[in-house]
Amino acid sequence: MFTRRPGSLLRRPLGRRFAATGVAAVLLAVGAGLAGCSSSDPASVAACASPGVDDHQISLGVLYPDSGPVAGIYAAARAGIDARLGAANAAGGVHGRRITYQWRDDQGVPLPNGIGARELVEQRGVFGLIELSVAAAGSAAYLTQRGVPVTGMASDDIWTRAPNMFAATTSTGAAVDTQGQFVQERGGRRAVILQTALSPAQSSAAESYARSLVAAGVQVLGTVTYTSGVDDPALVARRIAATRADTVVGVIEPHDLVDVVDALRGGGYNPKVVLSANGYDHDLLQTYGPRMAGIAVPVFYRPFELGGPGINAYVTAMHRFAPQVTQPEQDIAVAAYISTDIFLRGLDLAGACPTRARFIEALRGVNSYDADGLINTISFRVGPARPTTCYSFVQANTTGSGFVVVEPNLCGHLLNP
Repeated sequence: MFTRRPGSLLRRPLGRRFAATGVAAVLLAVGAGLAGCSSSDPASVAACASPGVDDHQISLGVLYPDSGPVAGIYAAARAGIDARLGAANAAGGVHGRRITYQWRDDQGVPLPNGIGARELVEQRGVFGLIELSVAAAGSAAYLTQRGVPVTGMASDDIWTRAPNMFAATTSTGAAVDTQGQFVQERGGRRAVILQTALSPAQSSAAESYARSLVAAGVQVLGTVTYTSGVDDPALVARRIAATRADTVVGVIEPHDLVDVVDALRGGGYNPKVVLSANGYDHDLLQTYGPRMAGIAVPVFYRPFELGGPGINAYVTAMHRFAPQVTQPEQDIAVAAYISTDIFLRGLDLAGACPTRARFIEALRGVNSYDADGLINTISFRVGPARPTTCYSFVQANTTGSGFVVVEPNLCGHLLNP
């Protein structure tokens, strides 16, 4: 799945044109072997009239939910951005320019997302955006009409249609049977899905999980809502136990899932399979320990436990440039890091005097991108985007002291609408 190809460009300067192999923009290599993100020759810096670009830096915008019902899931998003940009700037920036960013809180809601995008583009004059949000649909039409490049995490199918939007994973509203296969192979036959009330994004994700389970032959007994601070975990656990489900799928914040599973087990009911839509976070292990035991999580990138140059570069960059995160091994930070890496790749390909149009055109021409082995190879070329169908699955061990890779590369199929 994640074999490192010969000829990796880990140590090549970003200022030089990448080969067609599409390996990610230069990742950090600290110490004497620092990789260059661009030529540091001042002659490579050209005066440009593009928005957000001056002689010395390029300014980007970031949208993510710093508040609201899904804020906890995205808490480490900016750390991943800081790590990747820190590595790039320490190595000379892109074509001699430092990359900076300004951010806005979209609360995970489309209206604030659209307002934030307009402010960053029209008032702050950013070159493009990194969107790490479930609410990107709130700004997509505007940004597409303005030709503003966007990279990030695909939260709905707008990412598969907009020519200016690029994501490393296209796990959007479309469903695949991979998660259902995992549950079925682990012995799950009857499932309950846990989700937060009044969250359209989580409702859409819950629906996709339900379709995945049914396609793999797992009966979905229903959806149970749980909102921390509102619902009693013990009461919710009793509702789940009453269904006789052998599988619990959590499309909620991981710490909420832990509370419900803990109540289930405390009541003598132990599901065969507990699958969380997110939560591959080593900080959770330190917080909850044995209470995390047995919880499995699908991840679209190379698990930390498998190691490799890309993982090592990410961890090093996080320690150096995002020290506020004591445990860099968490999925949102990695997703943010990769989303930022994609933007750096587009800037490099756009040349010494980048324009938004050139960025989009050049990045759309990339047929083979793998973030230096952090993800399976994907293409950004124009055409129907396919949702991610291959995942690794990690599971907290029996003591909750670490994750184990239980499926290094499980691939499924796209389900018809």
